[in-house]
Amino acid sequence: MQKYVLLGNWTDQARETFLEIPERVELTKKIIGELKGSIDFFFTMGEYDFIAIIDMPDEESMVKYLLKAYQARYITINTLRAWTDTEFAEMVSEL
Repeated sequence: MQKYVLLGNWTDQARETFLEIPERVELTKKIIGELKGSIDFFFTMGEYDFIAIIDMPDEESMVKYLLKAYQARYITINTLRAWTDTEFAEMVSEL
């Protein structure tokens, strides 16, 4: 599985309907599950409204999710590919 970190903010449209945000989070979990992935979602204070840690089987699955997320127009996100400390150590050991 590939790991991704999403740093996100709600759009004005999402803020106007903030009571629906929990339903949108559940829909997000469903979509990611259908793509054989998993997500840990956190609401935050500060520069970002939320962060999510997503595990996906491959980049194609992640792109499919991102396209669906952008289509809804409720969030803006920065997506980071992430590696565990073990994965990073393996990459370094191959140098």
